Amino acid sequence: MIKLVRIDHRLLHGQVIFSWTKQYDINHIIVADNHVPDDRMSVMALSIAKPNGVKLNIIKINEVANILNENLSDNIMILIKGPEEALELTEYVPEIKEINVGGVARTEGSKSYGKAVNLNEQELKAMRNLLDKDINCFIQQVPTVAIEKVDFYN
Repeated sequence: MIKLVRIDHRLLHGQVIFSWTKQYDINHIIVADNHVPDDRMSVMALSIAKPNGVKLNIIKINEVANILNENLSDNIMILIKGPEEALELTEYVPEIKEINVGGVARTEGSKSYGKAVNLNEQELKAMRNLLDKDINCFIQQVPTVAIEKVDFYN
């Protein structure tokens, strides 16, 4: 069962390992990205960062539904790098109705939408498309802090 879908450009790191996995009793993490699975160094680093006792899949976005179907009894967290990847993921996994936005790196031309979320025009368009699909997108760094209220249409 999907417990959390999180956008975070850092993917698997301390906040994810210590806060979110405990909050949702996660025993299976899926890193979904179209480039990371082909990068041996990234795969190795993510594998090392994985919490003990938690399964990890590092796969392309179009493979997520298959892994979900094979692991129905797991408490799953899906990690994706950005809004565009999240939008693509919802095409393959339409049952996603909520996405935690944890961090999107500042790039040239991006605008700040919260403490750690910076969106360029393409990313903002993807966020709006997610919202238009009635997907609840909320900014929250860790479970112990309040959700940030952000208007992605202004």
